Amino acid sequence: MRFSRGSFLAVIAASSAISIVRSECPNACSGHGSCGSHDMCTCDRNFQGADCSLRTCPFGKAHVDTPRGDLDASLTIGDHNDIILAGSTLYPYGITEGFPLMSDTAGTVIANTAHDYMECSNKGLCDRINGLCECLPGYDGAACQRASCPSKANSSTPGSGQGERSNTNFKVFNANSAFHGRAAEVVQRDQCSGHGTCMTIEQLAFLDHGNTYDLWDKDVTMGCKCDPGYTGPDCNDRVCIRGIDPLYTDDTTAQVTHTTVRFESSDASALSGEYAIKFYDITGEDYITKPLPISGTGVVNGKSHCNTVKEALLELPNGVVPTIECSQEVINTNLGIEYTLTFTGNPGFLRELELDQYLDGSRPTVEVSSGTFTGKVHTKVKGETIDYFAQRCEGITVKILADSANGDDSWTAANVRPGSLGYLSGPSGALTAAEMKILKKCLGDSDWDPENNVEVSDWDYGAVVENDGAVSYNMIGAFPHAIKVVPVESTSGYNIRMPGSYHLVWYDATATGKEFRVANINSNANLVGEASEMYVYTTKGTVQQMGWGTETEIADNSASGGSSTRIVGHFEKGTNRIYTNYDTSCKNNPSSPNPRNHVCVEKGDKLFVVDSCWGVGDLGAGTGAPIFGGTALNGCADSTAPNLDSGNIYTVTKVYTVPLGADSDTSPASTFDIVADPTAERFVNNNIIEIDANVGWTGEKGGPENSNLSAAGAGRDTTWSDNTGVVTLFHFTPHKDGSYEYVSECSNRGLCDEYGVCDCFDGYTGVDCSIQNILAKHKDSKK
Repeated sequence: MRFSRGSFLAVIAASSAISIVRSECPNACSGHGSCGSHDMCTCDRNFQGADCSLRTCPFGKAHVDTPRGDLDASLTIGDHNDIILAGSTLYPYGITEGFPLMSDTAGTVIANTAHDYMECSNKGLCDRINGLCECLPGYDGAACQRASCPSKANSSTPGSGQGERSNTNFKVFNANSAFHGRAAEVVQRDQCSGHGTCMTIEQLAFLDHGNTYDLWDKDVTMGCKCDPGYTGPDCNDRVCIRGIDPLYTDDTTAQVTHTTVRFESSDASALSGEYAIKFYDITGEDYITKPLPISGTGVVNGKSHCNTVKEALLELPNGVVPTIECSQEVINTNLGIEYTLTFTGNPGFLRELELDQYLDGSRPTVEVSSGTFTGKVHTKVKGETIDYFAQRCEGITVKILADSANGDDSWTAANVRPGSLGYLSGPSGALTAAEMKILKKCLGDSDWDPENNVEVSDWDYGAVVENDGAVSYNMIGAFPHAIKVVPVESTSGYNIRMPGSYHLVWYDATATGKEFRVANINSNANLVGEASEMYVYTTKGTVQQMGWGTETEIADNSASGGSSTRIVGHFEKGTNRIYTNYDTSCKNNPSSPNPRNHVCVEKGDKLFVVDSCWGVGDLGAGTGAPIFGGTALNGCADSTAPNLDSGNIYTVTKVYTVPLGADSDTSPASTFDIVADPTAERFVNNNIIEIDANVGWTGEKGGPENSNLSAAGAGRDTTWSDNTGVVTLFHFTPHKDGSYEYVSECSNRGLCDEYGVCDCFDGYTGVDCSIQNILAKHKDSKK
């Protein structure tokens, strides 16, 4: 083909024109996109702008959602599923004007949702030059997705407050923000003041008795886990030593921790090896002792095991155990030992110590030459920080007696029932009319309703009437009273750390001379001369017997209608898990008018778990509506059988459910006849309450084998206890009035200075200000 000069120039011109058209996209799309039709850039991923020179910053779950408004200028706000603006550089797959709504597993749309993905998590501005988020004060992370732990330089906010590149004090001057929209690399310094660890709320929850936090912000909300000796949101404040207020012990005794450890083998003289104790101080810091040799005789190399344990605990660093007492007993004939540690120098609540029986890793270092062994820990007396029973009932002292015969310790049939093992006596005999009047006045109201109080004493009986179709019984009620008893000063061995005990009390007018019934006893004494004289302390707090049903409390059943269902549990000795017949959690509590908990349970709540030989059900006179739990005691043949240390107040650390197992049943109403089918037995064992200390006795399961043992079909009891526990639980709600925190920094008799040292008030001295001394002067006092 031949071209003329004119045609050749025309071709060149056309080619140049085409080249010019193809190079008209802005800035050649900055090398981060491709030039398309209409001179428009199609930007690469995470680039934006007309020339693709701007960056898109990381997205994260929004801390706070913001309305997007009418994005398409249609004068209406679209629904959550109306996609608009598809193909934009910031939202390439489109966005909605309405907030996106999530749905549950059934496909039902949930109307109340939030925390959609947003650029910089809606807590920062995007630096479009380098694609980095500049976070607002108090937030950090690549997408500003985390709340900052306190530090000298949080995230990357230059020039926003005091301190070099600090975002801890965001300021605005003359409407011009100090927030410049330019991110800079700033490493956090001195998080948690250098005295703690920055953790997510999920991690912090797990450290608190293994609790689970699974809300949207589990990896977003941050907090400081302070080192021992430090406190505050940023762990910047020092903690002073805690002590017992010396004015508190003028009137009562302090409750310090008594912990019992038991090693028991099945064969005599078979136990040997070594273990260690993990001790937790009042701050929760743990310390591990040196290896402790053990034997079935309780003696190794001429030294008693108690002395070995005391020596190891006293040797722990920083004097964390300043003083301690120990007593031990050999089990039967060299089957092992049981010893009790009294932490006299560590007032307040202590986390339960643990046993390390694997000093070599996975190999157990405590062993037996034959047979088997167990090693368990339980709290005999819980140490206290706050006394919820700080009001002494003046003008009266009492003794707690088991309601049993002195000769054979058999129970008094006329009065003893589940929840009624003993009674309050006067110091030299039955309570007088005057003493009873004083006690009634001190006990006062028990159920939050003063309108239903009785008698001139203006008080509640704390009882309920049950009827089995033939006979009516007074029994422990929906709202019994609770008391604390403390030994009087004349008691043998009395000291300010001699523990008292808690008891549930109610009134039975038919038990002449023994009217003030006691659910749990603290000794086997059934004669006045055998028991210790005690002061009585009462509370304005409320105890409620836990129940389940459409009513709000355990109801009167005097007409033999239907006995209210109680919340009952079972547990093993030396454990802290209570398996309940219903889910007691407040989170899962059904709404009224459905059957539900009379009082639900959540973390931090208080419980009484007392041994009252709880019954397992009884058909009584043959009625079809028996008394829940019956009137006969279970597994408690005489007054020597109940645990004598069940008077503790436990704190709930966790409430949860677990998946059903092979031995699980779902309904407490199920019945089983193991005579007809020994393999049929199942238990409701997926509802669990965990408490803050191991229990020192076994809470029995009901089970057909513990009920009436008559032949199947001939009066066998299948009323309620075939597949649940039998121990009735009681919820305790403290009241601020009448409560006193007697274990505190500087013993309430000094101030903690910035160096963590107690500055005692005049008249008090000692490292914790717990010693009264008329000559002691405050350091700033005038001479």
